[in-house]
Amino acid sequence: MKTLYENPWFRVVQEGHFHWIVEDNARNGAAVLAQIGNDDFLLLRVKRQAHPGLQLEIPRGYGEPGESSLACARRELAEETGYKVNEDQLTLLGRLKPNSAILASSVDLYLARIDNNSQPAQRDNEAQDINRISLPHLRQMLRTGEIEDSFTLAALAFLFNRVD
Repeated sequence: MKTLYENPWFRVVQEGHFHWIVEDNARNGAAVLAQIGNDDFLLLRVKRQAHPGLQLEIPRGYGEPGESSLACARRELAEETGYKVNEDQLTLLGRLKPNSAILASSVDLYLARIDNNSQPAQRDNEAQDINRISLPHLRQMLRTGEIEDSFTLAALAFLFNRVD
């Protein structure tokens, strides 16, 4: 196996005829489906250079060195939405391999339960906007294909198929 290209976030490797991308900090990265109260969910509108327009997605990001995916989930949620949660407000939903054909990444997906009375603090500028979406509207958006992000789709699939 040889490295063909490398930057601070990923490297492209080749083994024989196969090429794939390794994101070392994805192994402790996380994505967070945030639920406020019993009905509303937070989705970000984010500009991604690889796709036209704005994408609807849940907060996500790489883990810092030595950081657990749980700690990453808390940090990313706070950075991207302003909502701070304790560890006991996060539940592991499952694990996602976003594109198993070309990405060696696996990312933990969490559900954050945020109290209805919580107020967000200052957030970063990664998202253009944060949308609070009711569960019925979220289900409609799924039916009409408005949500295309694999992290968001996987988190919702895990949530809607949980056996508690």
